[in-house]
Amino acid sequence: MLSIERRYIYPISAAVLALFSMFILIWSQFYPYIMEKYGLTSVAPVALSSSIIFASALFSQITAGFIADRLGPKPPLAIAGLGTLLGMIIISLTFSHDSWEVARIYWYAGSFVTGIGAGFYIGTFPVVLGRWFPESPGKAFGIAIFGQNLSPLVMSPLAAYLVSRVGLSNTFVTIGILVFVLLYLIGFAFWKVPPAERREGYDFTLKQAIRDRRFWILFTVMYSTAFGWFLILLNIATIIVEGLVDLAGMNAEYVLGTFVPMFMGVTAIGNAFGGLIWGFVNDRIGGPMRTLPIVYSVGGVAIVLLMLTYAEPLLLLPVGFILYFALGGEPTIHFSAVPTFFGREAIGRITTILNTSVFTSAIVGPYIGAYLKDVTGTYLTALMLAAILHFFATAVVLIGKKYAGGGVNVQVREPESV
Repeated sequence: MLSIERRYIYPISAAVLALFSMFILIWSQFYPYIMEKYGLTSVAPVALSSSIIFASALFSQITAGFIADRLGPKPPLAIAGLGTLLGMIIISLTFSHDSWEVARIYWYAGSFVTGIGAGFYIGTFPVVLGRWFPESPGKAFGIAIFGQNLSPLVMSPLAAYLVSRVGLSNTFVTIGILVFVLLYLIGFAFWKVPPAERREGYDFTLKQAIRDRRFWILFTVMYSTAFGWFLILLNIATIIVEGLVDLAGMNAEYVLGTFVPMFMGVTAIGNAFGGLIWGFVNDRIGGPMRTLPIVYSVGGVAIVLLMLTYAEPLLLLPVGFILYFALGGEPTIHFSAVPTFFGREAIGRITTILNTSVFTSAIVGPYIGAYLKDVTGTYLTALMLAAILHFFATAVVLIGKKYAGGGVNVQVREPESV
């Protein structure tokens, strides 16, 4: 058994792996290059790859969770590395063809395989951290999510640099090799889990968890807040353009070339530290049922503030920081809630089933946000919906915890016979 100090290598290494493995968070950065190469005027055919990635990851992360629960992290991490590398190699073949009709086959197929790689990592690391940190999951997941949320800040300039130096095709291969090497050198080579002996009444099976009210509370709030999150996240650049260019009359070239990247950098830092700090707060104040209402309500208020200030450049940056700081804590607390409520035995299976709510939101959320913009002529409707969903989630937790137990940071409720 590792000492308390040495086991921190797992969340720290998970942060490093997520920093590079979650490059799919900057996927839209590649769209303009592809549109220019193939003379496309619509972004939809290119952006379809993002939905393919998340749909593929949706199912593969479930498989990874089941495998990791039974066999440990090494088999799914091996698949994660191979899937990422193979997917990026297939994508690199896209640019060997001059016709978009042919090239898109490789673009979509590579995106599907890349999603498998991402999903197998996403479904594995909760098992490792939940097993090693049963008494303080918020702290462990906070460290890991810190790396994930910092990924756009690191990977975006790295991708831009690689495109300018080695070209678009080789950029995908290079990133694929980088992630493959890291997953094998760090995850596959060193990650393991302590033996998990079943404790009757403390470690839930998947069937037992699904019958527990806390599972459905988590599923409901994860779906609603993730839906609201993706209404904003993948539309934020055009939301800023609407506020600063269309409403405030600022120069479009300055907004797109200077302000948007600056906003992305500031909010990425807020997002990263939100994931880290909310995890510590979760463990400190008594667990998810006490932390989630605070996180959701702060996020909801911040979205309202964004609606009021998105045409004010001096206020937009601090409001954006607060918003992303709150939103950054949501995945940390969601991940830590599983071992807190349901123990460690089936943590991978339970977490990945709950995560289907987030992945389905990622598939449809951005399109609903863009659709509401097209119908109403403004993003305010999408922002209002995102705020309402966060306040709804706050109410669900506050009301639900009265009937579901688990209001304090214990593994699970005491067995009924106690």
